[in-house]
Amino acid sequence: MKLVLKILLPLVILGAGVALAAYMVTTKPVIEPEVVEERVWTVAAVPIEFKDQSVDLNLFGSLKAVRDVELRSLVGGEVIEVGDNFREGGLLDEGDLLVRVDPFEFEAQLNEDKASLLEARARLNELVATQKSEGVALEREREVQEREISNVERSESLATRGNISVKSLDDARSALSRQRQTVELREAQLDILKTRIGQQRAVIDRLEVGVSRAERDLENTSLQAPFRGYVTEVSAEFGKNIGASDKVARLIDATQMEARFLLSDSQYGLLLGSSVGIVGRPVIVSWQSGDTELVFNGRVARLSPEISSETGGVEVFAVLDASEYIPLLRPGAFVEVILSGNRYSDVAKLPDSSIYENSKVYVVTEGRLEPRMVEIAARNGGEIFVRGNIKEGELVVTSRLPEIGPNLKVDIR
Repeated sequence: MKLVLKILLPLVILGAGVALAAYMVTTKPVIEPEVVEERVWTVAAVPIEFKDQSVDLNLFGSLKAVRDVELRSLVGGEVIEVGDNFREGGLLDEGDLLVRVDPFEFEAQLNEDKASLLEARARLNELVATQKSEGVALEREREVQEREISNVERSESLATRGNISVKSLDDARSALSRQRQTVELREAQLDILKTRIGQQRAVIDRLEVGVSRAERDLENTSLQAPFRGYVTEVSAEFGKNIGASDKVARLIDATQMEARFLLSDSQYGLLLGSSVGIVGRPVIVSWQSGDTELVFNGRVARLSPEISSETGGVEVFAVLDASEYIPLLRPGAFVEVILSGNRYSDVAKLPDSSIYENSKVYVVTEGRLEPRMVEIAARNGGEIFVRGNIKEGELVVTSRLPEIGPNLKVDIR
């Protein structure tokens, strides 16, 4: 009996297990396969528009006066007068008085120099008159000499025939010798007079320079504004004793301003490669002060001589055109600058976010993405200008998608 149980019990357990497994298979629920819908990506896109476009550069800079000079006294002395507008922030017109130094010493020096010059000219006139007199006397002595020469020749002829004594011939020759000595003395005296006249003229030239210097010093006792501008850093006042070359004030040009801004290395290279160059390009300068905005036109006047080691760019200076609002500007003001850039023909403008893999864009065609290769003609900040395998009116994706690729289904927002 025990043997039978040992044999039947495993068979019963195995049969029960098979039956249970068959039951579970026949009674399990049927799972229908789930249909996965294709994901639709929402993107932004812009239509392509080809046209000739100027790639203007939007920059920032500051204002600087075209002329900003330190005014210094050219002579020393006590300040006896100051100009009506000679004060901090005062506006001076060209020729307006800043300060006047006491002119007494300079007037006295000028009068002394003029008197010395007048005396020297009188001495020159005296020498010239003496020279003239000596010249006339020399001519007369030479006439006498000619007569003495004729007398000696006649005496020698008579002595040869024995008509006169030897003593008479010797007397004639002695008279000629004395006359020649007189002529030589007259000639030497004239040479001395010529030398003295040259020296006197040099003295006069030197005194004339002294008079001119004294006149200039006297004129420089009044320091005037060399151009229309604003006064700052005033350091002279009525009654103060100032020396030559002492700083009086600083004058900032109120009629001409220039905008100073920086071009990056890439921007500089882009403009430099154009046939137009950089100097002479038009600019638009905008200054915002509170709710007031002033806009000025101008042109690039010059570039810095070297690339800045700190910024890696090139500093540019653009002179603003004349305007009635120029006097309202102040040096150091922060301004926006639009620099006229290169002009490109038949290009489309896109945001920089639309470019993938350096030169690829994605065009939306029937709700799906299609890659296109383009040529980048220029870059300007966050904008690019392209041409290539795209058509007018096609929609180019401007969104950045990490999963972007060909045939991706999209919805344009």
